[in-house]
Amino acid sequence: MPQEAWSIHAIRERMVAAGYQVVQINSAVGDEKTTRADLIAWANDGEGSLVPWAAVEIKRDPKARQALALQSLIRVRDLTGTVEHYAVLDGQWFKADRGLRILEPIDGPTPPEHGVRAFLRDRELATSLVLDRLAYDERADGRAGGNHMLPVTDVFANTAMPGIEVPETGFVHVEPDVLWQSRRDALVRWAARVSKDSPITSEPVIARAVAVLGAKRLGRVVLDPFCGTGSFLWEALDRALLNDGHTRFIGLELDNRLAELAVQIGHAALLPVHIEQCDSFDHPIPDADLIVSAPPIGVRLPQPRTLANGELTNDVATAAVDLCVQALRRGGRAVLHLPANFTYITSCESYRQFLASNYRVAAVIGLPRGAMISTGIRSILLVIDNTDPGETFVAQLGEDWIAQLGSEGAALRAAVSHIDGSTEKV
Repeated sequence: MPQEAWSIHAIRERMVAAGYQVVQINSAVGDEKTTRADLIAWANDGEGSLVPWAAVEIKRDPKARQALALQSLIRVRDLTGTVEHYAVLDGQWFKADRGLRILEPIDGPTPPEHGVRAFLRDRELATSLVLDRLAYDERADGRAGGNHMLPVTDVFANTAMPGIEVPETGFVHVEPDVLWQSRRDALVRWAARVSKDSPITSEPVIARAVAVLGAKRLGRVVLDPFCGTGSFLWEALDRALLNDGHTRFIGLELDNRLAELAVQIGHAALLPVHIEQCDSFDHPIPDADLIVSAPPIGVRLPQPRTLANGELTNDVATAAVDLCVQALRRGGRAVLHLPANFTYITSCESYRQFLASNYRVAAVIGLPRGAMISTGIRSILLVIDNTDPGETFVAQLGEDWIAQLGSEGAALRAAVSHIDGSTEKV
């Protein structure tokens, strides 16, 4: 048999022809991702979910023993729960019995037991499919390797049924919440690949902590006036979905590339999202119940801005804090990621006193270098409530800051307990 007839891509084509709609090549399996399967084919589990159903092990050595193939298939089965198992040994197809004790020669793979019409609920696989589609569209447009932010593609367009058009195979139905998460994951990964020197998102643990700190103020409107790709908005949106909230999310962003990326991600969101490309300092800012943001760093305003206390400033962080607190509805909250020098530079000392006298500065959480991506500066999480002044939770986190801000992190739990009087799991 010619070698091309049993190349890994030819074998994949045989699996697709048999009815498997998603077939992964050289897939890492298991929680540790240390084992790889030559092919994993996904199919309906009989209850409407698309799951890893079949595995294929390929041995090109004419002397390859069936025992080696069976051992590999057993490892894959134990890690993924696959049901059907095949081996292609020197071009000959074999199928294992359910106990994976013997291999019997066959002409080729058999169709999936329950057909393929099912919903994909695996976030990582859905993300990889979106990335595959982006790469496919890039190659089709002849732009591979270009320094662009986003390919023009229909992969983000809403369809009659939620899902992903997989190149060369067809449409894969995806659960709406998984589609939302996978599109956002894939787009951020894609854009990061072509923007290595210009970070486009915040550290995930920071974004989640910001959402947790603001969760009790999820109301009608959540605003990020410096949204970038929207990472803070998306985490807050996830919290709102957990609470069955009816919240509108608004993001403003000066950089047209980042705003477009946020728009694309927002297309799959499960709550209303509005992203606008504009300069928040020169644009009407809507009132909001919750404001989450990481204002730009390393720049100064070209023209001084008048603060609420009547002073003028060119400092972006100070101006951004002032813009946010002025947009807060009574009882609202701002959760901001800022350079740490906001807490001590003399140029904004009187403004800090103004904040403490007119708002509740609910928390100041110091973070070490590394928490603000691609900078060597220290930073803070600042929580401000538009309520009467009160006591401030203060903490300085060290090298274990990621653990401290995690779902079981002591610092985050203590901060939430202080600002909201809540001991619920974060």
